[in-house]
Amino acid sequence: MKQFALAYCAVQVFCLTACGQLLLSPGESWSYALSSLSRTGSVSSFLESPNGAFTLTVDDSTFQNGDALLYEMFEDSESDTPICSAIMTSVPPSTVTCQVAGSWQDLQGYLRLTMLSGSLTVTSLTVRVVKSGPSLSSYDVYASTFAPMPGPKLSTVRSGDKLIVSWPQRGTNGYDLQVATNLSGTILWQNVTNTIYPLGTNYYSINDIFAPLQIFRLRARP
Repeated sequence: MKQFALAYCAVQVFCLTACGQLLLSPGESWSYALSSLSRTGSVSSFLESPNGAFTLTVDDSTFQNGDALLYEMFEDSESDTPICSAIMTSVPPSTVTCQVAGSWQDLQGYLRLTMLSGSLTVTSLTVRVVKSGPSLSSYDVYASTFAPMPGPKLSTVRSGDKLIVSWPQRGTNGYDLQVATNLSGTILWQNVTNTIYPLGTNYYSINDIFAPLQIFRLRARP
């Protein structure tokens, strides 16, 4: 499972993080990269066709009027156009699903949750893939259900025209620091090429403030 933490810079600097049972606040985003799944069974080819899907469940007690959660599904990259997307604006139901025929057949893919307004808690996620197997009468099913887990929290300090981004070491530096300059449409994430400095219990990166909006995230390496 790959985790992401985000930071945001625009006049003021905010720290965004995914934590525990995933609590999302306004503007925060959480992503997951599907890289492997275990086979859990099979389904009749008369009942279902090959597809990929994810289902999210929220704590309906945390959902308030005006809350809006964007959920998106991607085939090859988060920078591509979503193959499925929708906005949760009310509950019940507290569970919603994105499903696309013929997707995620290589058992790889991406999903992203973005809180457009308000805040809520995501309690569980299920990813599921139905794909062809050796049988002509059935398809293999691969699936996993889990609670979103915390990734390293990004902290930011602004110093003049520089932004110092830091995060806990937690053993080895198994993350790439990435930056983007928008939170809407196609988001183009680029690896930060500045040197990452270990100091004390944290890693540090000193970055130029080069755009009105800069969003930072940590992307776990495979």
